[in-house]
Amino acid sequence: MASPVPPGDVPIPNLTDASCAVKEIVECIQSFQSYSVRGEQVGFSVHDIIKAGSLGYGTSVEENYDIDLVVYSREISAYDVLHAESHFQPWLRRIYRFLAKNLKGFEFEKLINRSLQFIYHHTSCVIKVDLLVSPYWESCEDFYNFLKKIPEDKRTIFTVCASRWQKEFMSQQSPTVKNFIRQAKKWRDDTWPVGKGCKGRPSSYLISLLVIKAYNIARSQRISFAEGIIGLVHREMLNVHWGRRGKKKQDMKNRFYTPKQQIKLLPSRP
Repeated sequence: MASPVPPGDVPIPNLTDASCAVKEIVECIQSFQSYSVRGEQVGFSVHDIIKAGSLGYGTSVEENYDIDLVVYSREISAYDVLHAESHFQPWLRRIYRFLAKNLKGFEFEKLINRSLQFIYHHTSCVIKVDLLVSPYWESCEDFYNFLKKIPEDKRTIFTVCASRWQKEFMSQQSPTVKNFIRQAKKWRDDTWPVGKGCKGRPSSYLISLLVIKAYNIARSQRISFAEGIIGLVHREMLNVHWGRRGKKKQDMKNRFYTPKQQIKLLPSRP
């Protein structure tokens, strides 16, 4: 039965089961070690594991958890990644073989240049995971200096490497901002259902950045948040395309302006 929530709120889903599942995956990966068999490198040491995506940022909405795990290792050379035709795949293959053997409930989906995608059948839930790997830099400045040394058209290969600092940045956002992000993502999910002609669907991180920027604009100019974000997404200089602009603008306005009546939403997952 649907339950009323305060106008403008999107309930925070119950992520206990998903969090337990992610914890088991992380514990398994932490046991991954660097070793070789007959001279062939099989594993690599794990320095850190970051829970990225909406689960790590605290901006999840019901049925869309964005479970991304980023494994950092000092044994992954950024220059080896740069020069490898398949970029991160050599390291992803190693961790795939390890998980297939050691993580009960692991179901392989696909392996692409930048991530291993799999389904994990936990005792209490089933989750989809994007697993990525990254070289480790001590600081953001070190990472920036590396990027300056490589061709501009190659820099996007290393977007995953910024996950540490993205999560740190998101952790500094207030509960109010995170609630606005959840509202925007719920609007995005309603407007562009996954797998149903979702061309032009904005990414979760783009949504988050737009909301944060709009919130800061609204505070500095003493306008409503809705006015801030509507103005922001329709500035041509951002080069953000939202499809049929008139309809999308009205959708966004309806989502963020306080309605006269309470909105009824599905309760969070038990």
